[in-house]
Amino acid sequence: MVRSMLSESQGAEFRVEWVEALVPGMIRLGRGDIDMVLLDLSLPDSQGLESLTAIRHAAPSIPVVVLTGLDDQDFAHEAVRCGAQDYLVKGELTGGMLARTLSYAMLRQRSQARALRAESQGALGKIAGFLGARGGVGTTTVACHFSLELKQRCGVRVLLADLDVAGGSAGFLMKAVSQHTLQEAASNLARLDESYWDKIVVCGTDGPDVLLSQGLLALKEQANGERVRNVFEFARPMYPWIVMDLGRLNPLAVSLLPDLSDLFLIATLEVAVLYEVKQVVPRLADAGLNRTRLHLIVNQTPKHSDLSPTEAGKMLGVPIHAVLPECGSELSEAYAKGQLLNAKTEFRRQIGRLAERVAGLEAKKSR
Repeated sequence: MVRSMLSESQGAEFRVEWVEALVPGMIRLGRGDIDMVLLDLSLPDSQGLESLTAIRHAAPSIPVVVLTGLDDQDFAHEAVRCGAQDYLVKGELTGGMLARTLSYAMLRQRSQARALRAESQGALGKIAGFLGARGGVGTTTVACHFSLELKQRCGVRVLLADLDVAGGSAGFLMKAVSQHTLQEAASNLARLDESYWDKIVVCGTDGPDVLLSQGLLALKEQANGERVRNVFEFARPMYPWIVMDLGRLNPLAVSLLPDLSDLFLIATLEVAVLYEVKQVVPRLADAGLNRTRLHLIVNQTPKHSDLSPTEAGKMLGVPIHAVLPECGSELSEAYAKGQLLNAKTEFRRQIGRLAERVAGLEAKKSR
């Protein structure tokens, strides 16, 4: 039945070997060349979690998905807690569900192994998200320049990800062009390895690697943020820093909040924008974001304003993390000349100071 279901799946290809009991299964595992175990919790020679324990001891690096009956779901949940990657209920099984579950389980196993190696080396990357209180506040511009400064000042590999569902602007500003996108990575999780990844991102030399999106087509991914999270789970061990242009608050952005090291909320001193900030901050808290990870950046600040950034921060109850000047004409000129990577503007200098503070470089300099 499993072989028949998988033969109808599109995309990934599967070669199935079947044994009817635990002992012959252990013998087959011992010969190697197995990528995945689909384990029935009711075997002739073993029942329940004993089977899983034996498999995990024999092959700890191989992902296991358990197969259970409708009345065994408590066992299935316990199996996941004991190391299984996922479970499937026999009476609810479809070919598409089976193929996706096995593919995602393999990806998660590889990603978890990579993350553990990175953590043991102290190298698991941090993720900085940039979210606009509303459109037109310069979120993408800030995210792009922040990623550039992180790359240049820290001298490490940085990923800039366009997650603005109305997007495409990050790629435009960075002059990054590719036929490959975030959606492609999310749709081909089972194929993700470093070679495939290098084809998807636009690799930078002086600047960050850029992961493009399909703009409005990304709306499809809002309903399934887990796929996008899996993409970044894969990428995180490769990059000391990932910078996400999240656009405005939406279901996709909310699904990524638990993974962020810091979230920078971009606003201006316009009254309508400050009102939006008052609405967004409680929604972020309701979504589980710790207030210590939320930082307010005031952008496009004119030289003279009736309301100062300090007064705005007190009014909002959110401390101002950085104040960025209005430099629209200078940035447009730098972009037109193809000098965005090395633009020497007050805006860029302030972004550089922000990047140093976030990366902890200021503290190192003070020592």
